[in-house]
Amino acid sequence: MINWARALIKRLGRWFGVGFYALVLLFLGLYISSLDWQSLSQISVGWQWVLVATLLGLVTRFWFARIWIFFLSKSGAKFSRPQRLELYEVYAKSWLGRYIPGSVTWVVGKVYFASKLGISKARLAISSFIEAVLQIVTVLLSASLLLLIDPRSYELAGNWIWVILAVAILGLVAVFPPVLRSYASKAYQLLRQAKLDESLIPSNRTLGSGVLLFVVSSLLSGLALFFVALAVDPELGLSELMFVLAASNLASAVSMVAVFAPAGVGVREAIQIAALLFVMSPEQAVAATLMMRLLSIVWDGLFLVIAKGLKAGK
Repeated sequence: MINWARALIKRLGRWFGVGFYALVLLFLGLYISSLDWQSLSQISVGWQWVLVATLLGLVTRFWFARIWIFFLSKSGAKFSRPQRLELYEVYAKSWLGRYIPGSVTWVVGKVYFASKLGISKARLAISSFIEAVLQIVTVLLSASLLLLIDPRSYELAGNWIWVILAVAILGLVAVFPPVLRSYASKAYQLLRQAKLDESLIPSNRTLGSGVLLFVVSSLLSGLALFFVALAVDPELGLSELMFVLAASNLASAVSMVAVFAPAGVGVREAIQIAALLFVMSPEQAVAATLMMRLLSIVWDGLFLVIAKGLKAGK
């Protein structure tokens, strides 16, 4: 019976990769077809700013992968430099899993593909979980603090700012080592009927470093949105920068929490448009948001292509 179950799991594992790519292509096609191409064709674009945004978007994605690898290494995972380059490709492939409804696909993809490099699934699962939670928590904190320093934030989010801040703090408590150790051990005991190796739980110092790393990624991501908006509205000034950074972080965090919306489609755009209406005309706000969605898809594809190129040239 046990051998039969193992054989079934192994067979399902082979089909996971094929199904993963098929679903990504299917939903990605649906997203592209749903874009308002007519609105995009009617605007004048500053392509120099689009190029700057593209560089920032790609750096952000590689920075996310670097953070994941950081957590893996801190959990005790051992890998050579060639394997490290393969992990960037693993992250890039898994990143596309965000286009499949249910954010869990993104995490499962990292565990599935990286386990083929000989890294234990327990180490991958815990590192990927911490990375995902800490990413959401950090962007919520960043958004809350940035919004609090801009008077327009109360028109955009009102008292929800305090709710967002409270959720971010609860998220930090959830990954606090003693708390994480408690529920992770119980979950592992139930699922694997074995005791969890507590060395997999990160230290306070590792979590603190992770927060700082995610603060950098939050700023990079926000800057990408700012330059896309600048490409549409050349009158946008540096005085609007902090507000756009806050809006970008808020949109990212809420879209990640909204697991029903693959890749945050709809949720992210609604928040971005609502925020950009404070700093530009309605037409420009819609155009910038649509362009940001289209460019994000392009950046995701370039991320995978470059990661594969790095792996091939190792």
